[in-house]
Amino acid sequence: MKKIILLLLVVSFSATTYGQSKWHEKQNDYFVEQAGKEFGLKKDQKEELKEKRMEMVMSFVNSNKAVKNGELTKEQRKEKTREASKNFNSYFAELVGKPYAEIAPFLKKMREEIKNL
Repeated sequence: MKKIILLLLVVSFSATTYGQSKWHEKQNDYFVEQAGKEFGLKKDQKEELKEKRMEMVMSFVNSNKAVKNGELTKEQRKEKTREASKNFNSYFAELVGKPYAEIAPFLKKMREEIKNL
């Protein structure tokens, strides 16, 4: 009986983790496609953007896990996510060749649209 319960817990945990990962990938793919359309990105630029954005997303995910595990405080998490966001935004602005002020409306629009995916 204990083995069955343990097996069910492992399967449940794995399914949840896999589902979250797919959800993040779906969001990331959507962002990259929209950025490609909006800023006329080439295939290699979109591939690089996909990697860089996923790094930022995983930084957020890992920071949240670290807070839940007691490894980081909420203030430390805020600082880590702020830094990851700042790095991504700088990279993205350089990639599309526009200052942050010009890409900020696109990023805001994407945050809203991605919530509803």
